Amino acid sequence: MDSPKTLAAAALALPLALILMLLVVFVGADPATSCATTLAPGTAGDPGDPAPETGSLGLNSRQLELARNGVAIGKQRGASETVILAELVAQATESTFRNLANSSVPESLAYTHDGVGHDHDSVGPHQMRASIWGSVGLATLMDPIYQINWFYDQAAKTSGAEQMTPPQLAQAVERSAPNAYAGQMELARQVYAVFAGIAPSTMPAPQAGQPAAGCGSTGSGAPVAAAGPFGQAVIDAAQRWIGTPYVWGGGDQTGPTKGGFDCSGLTLYAIVHASGGRILLPHYTQAQQDHPTATIVPFAERAPGDLIFMTAPGDRDSHHVGIYYGRDLLLHAPQTGQTVTITPLSAWDGEELAVRRYSPPEPTPEPGGVQPPAVV
Repeated sequence: MDSPKTLAAAALALPLALILMLLVVFVGADPATSCATTLAPGTAGDPGDPAPETGSLGLNSRQLELARNGVAIGKQRGASETVILAELVAQATESTFRNLANSSVPESLAYTHDGVGHDHDSVGPHQMRASIWGSVGLATLMDPIYQINWFYDQAAKTSGAEQMTPPQLAQAVERSAPNAYAGQMELARQVYAVFAGIAPSTMPAPQAGQPAAGCGSTGSGAPVAAAGPFGQAVIDAAQRWIGTPYVWGGGDQTGPTKGGFDCSGLTLYAIVHASGGRILLPHYTQAQQDHPTATIVPFAERAPGDLIFMTAPGDRDSHHVGIYYGRDLLLHAPQTGQTVTITPLSAWDGEELAVRRYSPPEPTPEPGGVQPPAVV
C-alpha cells in the first residue's frame, strides 16, 4: 500500500507527466503534417519550419510541392492509400514531380514550368497529351492542381481500382508504353510516408464547384510575366534552341557550333539577334557581365530578357549565365550531358546573382538613308 507521501508525490508528478507527454506529441510531431511547413531549408517565401524528412527524398522544393499536393489532394478527396500511392508513382514516373512544358507545344512555354520535355505533345506533371486532353485549354492543362485532380477523377472511373496495386492503377489511368511505374514505387512510398499525416484541416477549403486544391497553387502553371520588346526578342532568339546539346565553347552569333551551345554562347547569340547585330558580347560570362552595353539592375527589378550571372561564394568571376524567363525561371545551357532548357532560379540558392540589362545603340543610318543589315 502506498504511503500518503507517495500518493502526494504521484499527484504532483501527474501534471508534469502530462506536460512532458504533450511536448512529445507537439514538439516531436511530424512537421510535414501542415500545408504551412517549409519543404526545403532556405526556400524563400515559405512559412514555418523546414521538414528535415524531405531531405532524404532527393527532390528540390518545387518537386516537393507537387509531391505534397499529390498526397494532400488525395486526402482532401478521401482517396485510399492505394490510390494516393498510384498518383504519386505516376507523377514520379511521368515527370519526376515536375510541371513540364514541351518544346513541341510552344504555347506551353508561356506558362511557368519546371523544365521542358519532348515526349510527343505531353505537358504537366502527369504528361497529359495536348492533342487528346487539350479541349480544356492549355492554361488549364498546365495547372498542376488540375492534372492531379484529373488523375484522381480517372482512378475513380477505373473498374477494380481498389484491387489493383499502385503501379497497376497508374498504368490503367496513364496507359503508358512501356509500363515502367513499378520502378518508382519505392520513391512513392517514401513521399507518402513523409506526407501521409497531412491534415485536410490545414488546407484551403475547396471553392464551390471547384476541384480539391490540396495545399493550393504555388504559382506553377501561371502565365509568364510579359517581357518588353527587347527582352522578348532575347527570349525568342534563345528558346528556339531548347533541346540543343550543351557543348563547352559552343555557339556564336550564327548559332550552335561544334554541335551546341555553352551558357555564354547561347546568351551571345540571343543578344546579338535581339539587337539586330548591334551588340556582340564576348564569349565569356564575366566579360558579358562587364560589357559597356550592360546596365546593372537590382535583383528585385529583374525582367524577362535580362541576363542573370551566377558567382559562387568566394569567387570573383561569374561562372554561369542565363536569360531570365520570368517567374524566377532561367533559360540557359546548363552543363555537359544536358540540353538548353528552363530551370528554376532556386537551383542557384546560395550564390550571388547579378542582373544585367542590355540596351542596343540606335542604328546609324548609312549614306542615302539605308540602314545597316540585321544579323540573321
